[in-house]
Amino acid sequence: MSVVTRFAPSPTGSLHLGGLRTAIFNYLYAKKNQGKLILRIEDTDQERSTEGSLQEIITSLEWLGIEWDEGPYLQSSRLNIYTDFVNMLLDKDLAYKCFTTNEEIKELKEKAAKNKEIYRYPRIWRDRRDHPQNSNYVIRFKVPDLKEISFTDTLRGQINIDSSNLDDFVIVKSDGFPTYNFASVVDDADMGVTNIIRGEDHLSNTAKQMLIFDAIEKEPPSFTHVSMILGKDKNKLSKRHGAESINKFKDLGYLPIAIVNYLARLGWSHGDQEIFSMNEMVNFFSLENLSKSPAVFDTEKLEWVNSTHIKSLSNNVLKNLIGIKFYKDINIDLAIESTKGKSKTLVMLKDSLKFCENEYPEIDEKLNTEIEKNQTNQIIKELHDNMLSLSDFSKENIKIVFDDLISKHSIKFKDIGLPLRIALTGSKVSPGIYELIEILGRDLTLKRIKKIFS
Repeated sequence: MSVVTRFAPSPTGSLHLGGLRTAIFNYLYAKKNQGKLILRIEDTDQERSTEGSLQEIITSLEWLGIEWDEGPYLQSSRLNIYTDFVNMLLDKDLAYKCFTTNEEIKELKEKAAKNKEIYRYPRIWRDRRDHPQNSNYVIRFKVPDLKEISFTDTLRGQINIDSSNLDDFVIVKSDGFPTYNFASVVDDADMGVTNIIRGEDHLSNTAKQMLIFDAIEKEPPSFTHVSMILGKDKNKLSKRHGAESINKFKDLGYLPIAIVNYLARLGWSHGDQEIFSMNEMVNFFSLENLSKSPAVFDTEKLEWVNSTHIKSLSNNVLKNLIGIKFYKDINIDLAIESTKGKSKTLVMLKDSLKFCENEYPEIDEKLNTEIEKNQTNQIIKELHDNMLSLSDFSKENIKIVFDDLISKHSIKFKDIGLPLRIALTGSKVSPGIYELIEILGRDLTLKRIKKIFS
């Protein structure tokens, strides 16, 4: 049987890290087994689902290189299919119309809480036929009594749940839209899904879904419930831990492959290897190497993975990614090569190369003040004149000029290095002075020094 996986997000917000990791695992497993990945949009929550969220999910997956083979299928476009299955369950007396109002449900819950009891829907309409006319209703699934629900999880082995722990749960809401558990089962059965890989927070849903699979006489897929992602404080991942939307990470300058690489390693391993290409992840991925233990999201580790991937890219690729228009005469290759090794993100790389964009760098008032107060400005003027007289503007000859001047005036390199760095780049942080001069070239170096120190 060919492997079929699915990623089924709800378009009620941005795509976040937990959902993305699920998409990655499903993608890798499908590709590893020459199967297919289905993209299904679970938009039965009409109040919260938005077109904007849908488009953001799709563009995020595309940007990350998570390619699906079928879809996107919208559940809101498949209502006729769900209706057929619902009618079948009603005809077989496996489901029923429930006319209990929201107000009545609230009262029942309050009563249970008052009595310190676990709320269970009391099956008021389970066997009634005196249905009121023109009244709203939901459709509930008849959970069988005294039934042991069993399924095997790839990571956790066999799981048994007593049906007495379950309510007669709702499968169709009063607005006519199916609930998650029902629509998901119908779609998985209809689309031939063989493997469901999702978060362990769905374990509680699996028992209900197994009952539905049995009721509609369809073979359930194989289930794999992956561990949760926690923050460094070991609490559930939230915005305070950096659980931002994928677009946020894009804006911060993270590479798609770095994000995929890092998230794949949260709960999956292949020996001690940390850095992977997409092809390597596909080739090495296996469900057996997933971990049951919670994974911890670490921004610093993500930055390291990102920086490693940045270093591996060619200078030309990086130039296109950061979108800088370099000023004429700039040694672009050397500029990028000298800065990419220290850049954790593309934003950092771009910021470190700002001195290459224009004839003269922008120098803020505070740094200008530092230059004005500097005691070696006259010496730097002399440095300019000595470099100007060089016929061979090589790094070696430039170093000789510096060394002679430092010796002549009995100063330290840093006494002229810092003001020079500010004059040449507009920043206190840059490549080494000699490397910097090589990047800028003779004319631009001398122009910038003269502008500040003349």
